Amino acid sequence: MGERNVSIGRDAIGGQIVTGDHNVVTSSGQRISLPAPDSVDIRKELAELRAIFTGLNAAEAGKLGRALDDAEDEAKKDEPDKDEVGGAIERAVKYAKGASDFSEQVEKLTPRLKAVCGWLGQNWYKLLAAVGIAI
Repeated sequence: MGERNVSIGRDAIGGQIVTGDHNVVTSSGQRISLPAPDSVDIRKELAELRAIFTGLNAAEAGKLGRALDDAEDEAKKDEPDKDEVGGAIERAVKYAKGASDFSEQVEKLTPRLKAVCGWLGQNWYKLLAAVGIAI
């Protein structure tokens, strides 16, 4: 018989973990759709992210807030730089993931990050990994 121990360093959201011998596993890729960029009100989505992130028990709450400030400041411009917004959101997500209660907020965060990624474009789909979605 094979080894049945599983060790996960942090999160296993969206993963399949199978132990034992002679298992057969069928997995189908999760298909998601993201909104069209012009249908997303990025300022509203950033406000929603702030509301969720503010409630987290994050050790780096100050840095998280400043990252969101940066994203919001850039988004207010007539022609915001999407990479600047994306980079700031990426920093905010990094600090948020360090919160002890982050996993409890994944359901609330998922639609917000989908909308943000729809607005940001393909280069920023990697942000969805924070809520267990890999594209």
